[in-house]
Amino acid sequence: MLRLIPALVLTLSIAAQTPDSTDEFWPEFDVFVKLNERSRIFFLYSATRPESLGSFADGQTGVHLDFFGVKPLRAHLVSHADAARSKALLVRAGYLFARPRNNSGAAIENIATGEATARAHLPADFLLSSRNRVDFRWVNGEARHRYRFRLKLERTFRAGRFDFTPYGHAEVFYEFKDREWGRFRYAAGAEWAVTKRFVLEGYFLRQNVWASVPQFTNAAGLAVQFYFR
Repeated sequence: MLRLIPALVLTLSIAAQTPDSTDEFWPEFDVFVKLNERSRIFFLYSATRPESLGSFADGQTGVHLDFFGVKPLRAHLVSHADAARSKALLVRAGYLFARPRNNSGAAIENIATGEATARAHLPADFLLSSRNRVDFRWVNGEARHRYRFRLKLERTFRAGRFDFTPYGHAEVFYEFKDREWGRFRYAAGAEWAVTKRFVLEGYFLRQNVWASVPQFTNAAGLAVQFYFR
């Protein structure tokens, strides 16, 4: 019995030191190539760098096809390099592939994704976006499909010759296999339109995954966006 005490103390000590959150950096590169007035191709590369790992855990590459819908009533109030902001509806279909890096143990994912984003103009020049997205995911060969719903509120300001767009959004995930809402995110950030074709975006995101250890993720994100018309 006495021999079990040191082992028990060590186990409790390790458990007490286990953090309930992790800090990560999420860089991203986006390229939008206009096809015509109502469609474009969207290329994406993103990665995840956990602070605990000290290197990148995975990389995700994707290609999407975007279709624009009808213009909203107050389209002239939208000033942004992204032409989709002046449309009432955006429909997107794409494919994403993620693979682990640096022996991180991250999963290999193949994702076919489809989404629809509706936008509405509010008083004081605010723009509200509602995104419904379905990810048909295969994680290490196992089907892990999910539904995602996100609400985003933003407003664009003119600062000299630049556009500055602060925003906030919240997103919830429904896991079809587990039949539960298993993940929640909320974020605040801003986009800086350096030119009509080049936009920088920075944000802070907090993620809660109820069945995960650690449960919370604090992510600082930086996205570089290029628009070719």
